[in-house]
Amino acid sequence: MPAKVYLADLRYDYSGVLANDCMPLGVAYMKAVMDSEDKSREIDSRLFVYPARLAAALREDPPDVLMVSNYVWNEALSYHFCEIAKSIDPGILTVMGGPNISLEPDRQVAYLNAHPSLDVYCLGEGDFRGHEIVQLFLDSGFSIKSLGAKAIPSAVYRNPEGQTVIDLTHPRSIDVDEIPSPWLTGIQDEFFDGKLAPMIETNRGCPFTCTFCVQGTSFYTKVHNFSVDRIKEEIQYIARKIKQASPKMGTLRIADSNYGMFERDVEISGYIGQMQRDYGWPTFIDATTGKNRPDRIIKSVEAVSGALVLYQAVQSLDEDVLRKVKRQTIKLEAYKALEVHMRGRGLRSNSDLILGLPGESLTSHLRGLRILLDSNINQMHNFQAMMLKGAEMETLEARRTFHFDTRFRVLPKNFGLYDGKKVFDIEEIIVATDTLPFEDYIAARKWHLVSSVFWNDGWFEPVVRFARAHGVKNSEWWSCMLPALENDNGAVRGFLDNFVAETKGELFHTPQECVDYYSQAENFRKLENGEIGDNLMYRYRAIASFYLWDEACLAAMGATRRLLVERGARNLIVNFDQFWEDFTTYIRLTHASGRDRTAILAPRSAPLLYDFPAWLAQEEIADPTPFRLPEPRVFEFCLTLDAQEELDRALQVWTTHIKGLSKLVTRIKVDSQVRQCTPRKQKREPYSVAGAGMM
Repeated sequence: MPAKVYLADLRYDYSGVLANDCMPLGVAYMKAVMDSEDKSREIDSRLFVYPARLAAALREDPPDVLMVSNYVWNEALSYHFCEIAKSIDPGILTVMGGPNISLEPDRQVAYLNAHPSLDVYCLGEGDFRGHEIVQLFLDSGFSIKSLGAKAIPSAVYRNPEGQTVIDLTHPRSIDVDEIPSPWLTGIQDEFFDGKLAPMIETNRGCPFTCTFCVQGTSFYTKVHNFSVDRIKEEIQYIARKIKQASPKMGTLRIADSNYGMFERDVEISGYIGQMQRDYGWPTFIDATTGKNRPDRIIKSVEAVSGALVLYQAVQSLDEDVLRKVKRQTIKLEAYKALEVHMRGRGLRSNSDLILGLPGESLTSHLRGLRILLDSNINQMHNFQAMMLKGAEMETLEARRTFHFDTRFRVLPKNFGLYDGKKVFDIEEIIVATDTLPFEDYIAARKWHLVSSVFWNDGWFEPVVRFARAHGVKNSEWWSCMLPALENDNGAVRGFLDNFVAETKGELFHTPQECVDYYSQAENFRKLENGEIGDNLMYRYRAIASFYLWDEACLAAMGATRRLLVERGARNLIVNFDQFWEDFTTYIRLTHASGRDRTAILAPRSAPLLYDFPAWLAQEEIADPTPFRLPEPRVFEFCLTLDAQEELDRALQVWTTHIKGLSKLVTRIKVDSQVRQCTPRKQKREPYSVAGAGMM
């Protein structure tokens, strides 16, 4: 009988929401190679992503080999299933692979020693290595001990005497087209289930050397391309399957490190645009765009009707920090020019900074945020520096050099009760360095919350435009938002206080301390209910966006009013107080919010004394007086049909529970939550939400 091989790229689903909603790719490549290389049909392989299905298969039909992936988000879960496999049959060969292992060889050996239920750790790329290991196991008569007597390429394993040995990582494969397509071979078909989003890669590798990134090491320096013809075939195959099997799934993920940076990416984006016209998919493309060649990136963004957001990751704007992390970035002037070009074409841009990098201080971090704001960036994501195993910054030498002080926290939604055991995946983040004390870390996180709620997604873009027309810089407006939260004595102050409390409360000094805390019955119950342990930035952004929008809007508008009055705007605009009251109503109602699906999708109306759509359509908006109406007129605030459909699909997938909304806010286009304002006389075709359950 052929050897039975289970290939698992597991994702947590215990919370009711998938922690990782991507279709498997790495293990799918491995199966594609096994199916292709196994000429004698000695291997029968199966793919798994859902833990319950793997648990059932292990007990009902145990495999000869279990191969699991190791990423920062599923390390503990993968190892837990290695333990289950060994409890069923110690003779099952357990193999783990993935980038989430330290660079130092002695720590790689220590890793295997600390995981007795793991037989082999595969280093480097596993596409062909997986098949080689299975073949070696077959040649060893299905004996783990005999396998250990052989030289296992690019792996850490135990010899027959039980000693841990290591074979140096072999070079990467140059011709990636030798790997059969897991799409065109039908291997991925079972995962078009409406829950998982397809993920492709058009190339592998990264020419940059950032020390905080796994792909910044020399192993990944060379970029290897899949052929454009193959990629086009895969994209069309996926588009057809989406339309047939999971039409509510609008997302495509591109796993490249620098998508859009190469000339061929423009052609690929053009083909994706064709799929949008032919199949109505994808509506949202999640990709990290390149770090240079903005001309090509812009063409790629334009080709897909705004579904792809320009993502220029700067990480820091401090030259000393960038040198210390070996980061190459575009010059600030070029960045500003790019922003102007993007806005001139109606395209959105995205950037990020990382808090906790070597040499970064609160002052330099906030200076970078203000620079980005004044460049008119659409979105600023603020991440905390993670200690990614496999990255240079995670090495013991780097830790000593920069005096990193780290804490541990549970990864959002990456927990569960599997086979009777509570399992948690933990991440390590930097909360202090020799230039960033812990109290400054907390202060920076409050400013990050301000960016997430008041800047990202452009909820207050018309307000910021008006403020700019009166001489207020973006960064000055932004700087008023945190005091607005701090000086409030109601819901938004509670919103801020809860965020700070959770920010401190989620941090632990050791991984075990973190696991012990969440293992307690009451704390585990809170995890299950989504009360603790989520991605705080996305959680609080979702709270503000859907549950607390009216209060957040009033706080922002009140702070803006005070700022403008200080600048003399009240003396320049006739009936300023009435205008501001109506402007506040307009901003509040253009944003779709609510606690259930019906409320979110429903239209709103209000009498206004100003024609705000006509006023905001002008280039100069310093004075709204010419757009004041003779008498109040009722205006309707409605989502467009396209926006309603996308938002409704997303709500059906993610629900209106805060656990789902914290995912949804990162997976829809900004315009999908924006109501269009028109005079009541214009009739619009109603969007039916019949059959929509109250969430």
